[in-house]
Amino acid sequence: MTKLFVFDLDGVLIDSLSNMETAWQAVKVQHGVKNPFSDYKEQIGRPFPEIMKALGLEKQHFEIFETYKTYSRMSLDEIPLYDGVYDTLTELKSQGNKIALCTSKGRDTVQLLEYKLPEFDYISCPTMGLRGKPAPDQLLFTMAYLNVDPIDTVYVGDMIYDQQAAARAGVHFEYASWGFGDLQCDHTLKSITNLI
Repeated sequence: MTKLFVFDLDGVLIDSLSNMETAWQAVKVQHGVKNPFSDYKEQIGRPFPEIMKALGLEKQHFEIFETYKTYSRMSLDEIPLYDGVYDTLTELKSQGNKIALCTSKGRDTVQLLEYKLPEFDYISCPTMGLRGKPAPDQLLFTMAYLNVDPIDTVYVGDMIYDQQAAARAGVHFEYASWGFGDLQCDHTLKSITNLI
């Protein structure tokens, strides 16, 4: 039976926290933002406009996003994959499964990171007409596009918003304990290699 394994990106496949913190420090300096990085970190997993709203920065959203994206991209090449990611994704595909990405990162940024990873069957980024996590829209669209039912789908994430999106989409959730979140979850992975 073909299964679909859907992965969040930040904190699950790539260790991007220091990249985000550097970009956020630039935002604080350039825009006089007082929110510490810990406030931003709590919101990781949601689309950027939603994060800005949660932090009370929606009026500066566009300027902040441009600064954040510029500084983040300066060091994208330095973001490492977590141990076992490439081999695990490759093995899942070789077993006849489908693999997909479901992230709140913009498609233009994801394209700059794709060379580090095996080819996905589908990549879902925020787009018009689909609400971002914790809404289930991106997951539901990914399953529909790949013609796989929720019962045959596993979503691997590290934040509460990933868990909520999986629950609302009716798919099995595996918590990536090496990531950025701090969840209590029935199904916890110690390493991505536990999937194979």
